[in-house]
Amino acid sequence: MNDPVDINIAHINNAEIINNALDKEAVFEIFERFTPDALAPFYKFQQTWVNKSHAVFKNFDTYLILMHLKQKIYVDYSDRFHYMSVDAFYNQDKVAIEKINLIQISKSLNIPKETVRRKINFLQKKDIIFRSSKSIYLNSKALEIIKPTATLPMLAIFFEKMSNILSKENWFGRSLKRENIEQFVKDHYTVCWEYFYRFQIPYLTRHRKTFGDLESWNVWGSIAIAQTSAFNKDLKKIFREKLTSYEDYFLSMLKFKPERGINASSISDISGIPRATVIRKLRTLEKKFLIRRSNKLEYTLGPAKKLKVIKENYLINQKAISDFCTTMFNLMKNSKFKIN
Repeated sequence: MNDPVDINIAHINNAEIINNALDKEAVFEIFERFTPDALAPFYKFQQTWVNKSHAVFKNFDTYLILMHLKQKIYVDYSDRFHYMSVDAFYNQDKVAIEKINLIQISKSLNIPKETVRRKINFLQKKDIIFRSSKSIYLNSKALEIIKPTATLPMLAIFFEKMSNILSKENWFGRSLKRENIEQFVKDHYTVCWEYFYRFQIPYLTRHRKTFGDLESWNVWGSIAIAQTSAFNKDLKKIFREKLTSYEDYFLSMLKFKPERGINASSISDISGIPRATVIRKLRTLEKKFLIRRSNKLEYTLGPAKKLKVIKENYLINQKAISDFCTTMFNLMKNSKFKIN
């Protein structure tokens, strides 16, 4: 390990300083060897976070735009060598943001400019964004609706699982407990959440591009998680040891034929997306051969040969998850704020 890293300057160099502590490729290699164990807690967290995000506006694009604006605040704090705890950040009455650039938001999120304009106008009508003199602010209402109260403990569970896996390697050191992880994020919230958004916004944007919209991805994802869960339960130890990469795992999971799929009503209950919308998305996904429908009107994933684009996106995202973990573990282990 190298000397402790100062996270107040690490962001300036795109985390190059941080990455000198724990090597991204080394972490990724370990995660690939323990794919089933590594992915299960992440998918549980991600599904809960996405569903709660959708519930705020009943529209993913609106929430994604609000995330983009909030990320600008975190970056601005970092640029001023400033960080805040979760309580300090959310106890503010309002938070100033830089000038809203519709073209920049459109390019960053791959959302049409006119859609961005409509969503910004919606946020203004709801008084979530407001102007005072020449400044633009997010009010306390905006901060409260995106406060990760329920999902932060789940994220801590995910990191605890990852640290248990990595602690078997001498270069990682001891594992971390979920309560310490959760407290660390709370104490250094704006720094941690800047990196979370650096991971999460591109993660969501890639899915949006692949599926056309995030509602379709969430419907497909509900099917994928159900099939992954059944696959993991059915995995024999000998076969599990043969899955030495994310690609091996993904292709084996697609070939797996679960006894039961998941129906439209269950997907609607899980995702919070209206059943009529779920059915429309299912029909489109089925026409694209991304899912299969049984005689019992239950859905499983489509044939592997039809999911080339999905596989490519999946592999990119697994690397992004691993890199995010590397960054966060460096914050917790190798910055001046490290967990003792």
